Amino acid sequence: MPEKQVELTEEDKKILKEAHANKDNPDHPAHKEHPKHHEFINKISHKFGGAVIFGAGATVGANLVNSILH
Repeated sequence: MPEKQVELTEEDKKILKEAHANKDNPDHPAHKEHPKHHEFINKISHKFGGAVIFGAGATVGANLVNSILH
């Protein structure tokens, strides 16, 4: 059974946009080497569900592959 799609609130969109924008900033928890990265990701996954994390990971993976190919 497919997962029900839920519309994100403006606050939710802001959180995800901030996380995406700061993924390369080592001073932000969105950066994979930040000491609080794991805690940050857990909060996001609990708030939005695993589908959002999977989608973000797929986007990052696709960007990586595209950067290698181009």
